[in-house]
Amino acid sequence: MSEDHQPESGEDEIESYVVECAIDAELAGQLIGLADLPWHDPGVTSRAMRDLGWFTDGVPTDEARFVTGAGHAVYTDYGLYLPFVHYYLVGGELWPDDFWGSQPGWSSHRGAGRPEFEASIDAAIDRFAQRLGPPECDVRTEGRYLAIGSYSWRYAAWRRGGTILVVGPALDSYSYGQDEEAVVYIGEFAQDRPFPAAADFVKLLRK
Repeated sequence: MSEDHQPESGEDEIESYVVECAIDAELAGQLIGLADLPWHDPGVTSRAMRDLGWFTDGVPTDEARFVTGAGHAVYTDYGLYLPFVHYYLVGGELWPDDFWGSQPGWSSHRGAGRPEFEASIDAAIDRFAQRLGPPECDVRTEGRYLAIGSYSWRYAAWRRGGTILVVGPALDSYSYGQDEEAVVYIGEFAQDRPFPAAADFVKLLRK
């Protein structure tokens, strides 16, 4: 955990945090291997994740199914959904604690904002591009507005036969304040199916 991690903020103090568990070369290779599996068969994919040494106990949320060796929570209801960076406000009643910053393997950056969040996404895309080549689809949404500010989200995607591997942002479905997270998503995607428009990519990314 980084030295600037603050586990709690006072009720009157609200600050933005970017909290990251980066995608390293080992994890990128594992995820690429998983993307080449038949995701219509959850028995095969679950066994493969266990074979990687991913844990099934000690998960940080009730809905997560695995934890990677680095500390990422992994959700598998609709494919593989692996958050690697969160961007949220800490303080007040809705989110008084830096939850993800307190998890093993995560580094927390108090006062960080959108530039740091986007840099983490770009770094993850670059990591996969080192192994897979440039993304087959690399698009950015139009700017919109959230409680945390205006934004423009970048998505990068690679086809792996009948599967898609996507890196991009989503809204954290468990937050009250519509916090943002960036994820690696793997799921079924027909080889002749066109890539979605930029604004529709987020619909693919489901826990």
